Amino acid sequence: MFFKHYLKKKRIYLDYASSTPLDYKMLSGFPKIPFWASGANPGALHKEAVALKSFLRDTRDVASIAIGAQSDEIIFTSGATESDNLAVFGFLKNQIDQGVNPKDIALYVSSFEHSAIEESLKHVYEGVRVCKLPQEDGYVLPGSITIAEESKVILISVIFVQNEIGTTQDIKGIAKRVRKLRKENPEKNIIFHTDATQAPLYYDLNVLRLGVDMMTLGATKLYCPKGVGMLFKKRAIKLSPIIYGGGQELGLRPGTEPVELIHKFAHALSFAQKNREKEFEKIKSLQGYFENKVKKEFPQVALTSIGDRSPHITHLVISNIDSELLVLELDARGIAVSSKSACKNDASARASTELSRTSSAQAPDILSLLYPNQNLGAVRISYGRNTTKRELDKTIKALREVLKKYKLI
Repeated sequence: MFFKHYLKKKRIYLDYASSTPLDYKMLSGFPKIPFWASGANPGALHKEAVALKSFLRDTRDVASIAIGAQSDEIIFTSGATESDNLAVFGFLKNQIDQGVNPKDIALYVSSFEHSAIEESLKHVYEGVRVCKLPQEDGYVLPGSITIAEESKVILISVIFVQNEIGTTQDIKGIAKRVRKLRKENPEKNIIFHTDATQAPLYYDLNVLRLGVDMMTLGATKLYCPKGVGMLFKKRAIKLSPIIYGGGQELGLRPGTEPVELIHKFAHALSFAQKNREKEFEKIKSLQGYFENKVKKEFPQVALTSIGDRSPHITHLVISNIDSELLVLELDARGIAVSSKSACKNDASARASTELSRTSSAQAPDILSLLYPNQNLGAVRISYGRNTTKRELDKTIKALREVLKKYKLI
């Protein structure tokens, strides 16, 4: 009853970069799991289980074809966070199990990774070096990537679409740089991973064209049920499991496979890749419409619009107001958006390109990187399939009310 009362008033959802609602029209077009097999465990031996295992195999093919991979290069997980952790810790554990000294291993990451990567850096094995890649205005420049001579094993991880400000990294360029580094250092094991969770609706994720070694994806941005994701890894890359149980998912992700969730996720991924160009143009037009209105009506509001950006994210930065307060004020007016807290960081911390294992927690957030030494609030507006220009007009009106209330216009 509370939930029904709470949402009695029609609201405007502009937090698609956090999570997408279910697209029932899209989901209804997908093949159905036979009812008589849907309750089975695909690891059993009876007829229902064998049928479901065959269905899972076909579903894996759907996911692999969508990104240009082989079916045995796909590992289904509980979501993108688990996939990121499997990429990092599964790789590290495998190398150490093979006898590599942790002091000979280095992780290179950007300064603006998703927390699934950033937080994991605080827990890597003792001795493993964590290094921050040089960045300029929120971008990793491929040519600036260098590796330490003393490192024998190197994992480079760069997010494809930054989840707060929407900047898109030159993944192809970084992959090309990694190949060059491999050629120059044949004695080193250099691997490139990207978290592409925000990317599948709008960008080509063909792993052969991208040139990545591992890639993370999750269901939360694909208009399908949550609770599932996947990690692509090339056949040649060896990982060790980070949780233990049965031998499912190539022995890397134990647990009974949620076939129905995997099925919907795989088909949603395929749907996204087939329709990405049309979706890009539609959402880009909404982004342009809203941002032009912001520029016209609120010259004191900054748009983080440097370089290449995904069409579904607008990042608004406002001086002298707290980010969470902005979100709550808009929420009170029926607008659902999200934020990232602003904080000041010492310039010396930003200047550092290499962090020790314990100091990685002090990495500055994206606002402090782009707007140093300023007291700022920020909100992320993110658009989706159900967003309309009328809703964006109402959002402009609500934002005007908030800024007037706090005497910011």
